[in-house]
Amino acid sequence: MQRVSSTQHYHELKTAAKETLGLVVHFSASWCEPCKEVNSFLEKQAASYGSNLIIAEVNCEVHEEICELEGIESVPFISFFRPKNGELERVADVAGAKLDLITLNLVSLYGEKGGHGVQRKDFADLDDYLKYLTTRKGIVAFITGSPSRPRCGFTGRLCEVLAELKADFVYYDVMADDEVCERLKVYAKWPTYPQVYVDGELIGGWDICKELHEEGELKSTLKI
Repeated sequence: MQRVSSTQHYHELKTAAKETLGLVVHFSASWCEPCKEVNSFLEKQAASYGSNLIIAEVNCEVHEEICELEGIESVPFISFFRPKNGELERVADVAGAKLDLITLNLVSLYGEKGGHGVQRKDFADLDDYLKYLTTRKGIVAFITGSPSRPRCGFTGRLCEVLAELKADFVYYDVMADDEVCERLKVYAKWPTYPQVYVDGELIGGWDICKELHEEGELKSTLKI
């Protein structure tokens, strides 16, 4: 994990991250005990992802300008950035030393097995990739944005319910890839998002999940 030494260094990391899977930044402070736990966790993740993903720490006591630039008001605070169309987008955040949520975003945004795992380029065609994405074990939610930065109200409500149920899930941000977004509607025969799958079976969108939740059946449907 890299320690940011200056504002210029921070901008250099953001530029370099455009050529990788992305950038994860831990905004920390030396007096904060939970920050030490997050640092220890991210050190291991950095070793796992290697050069595929840039993971960095910004000491907010030293680099107030960077923290003001990113709107950081508390520590620990972890931000997740991803390249798209030549730019670097901030797509998710975790406030606090919530290692489960940090893991959720790492796996969902950058892939399993330290970023050395399955990528779209590993498949002969798009439908093969969609088959992999939709048949992963457990709960898979295809959403717009991320749980912390939803791009629509339906995604936001779905993620709130999943959090309420303490569901262990992974998500795929369909806004990350326009081709995936459009083709999945046809492949799944479901024209809208979110889409929720359990062990490869399409459960439906927000309306169906909402109805199941109101009837007390969502938890069993999700197998949790």
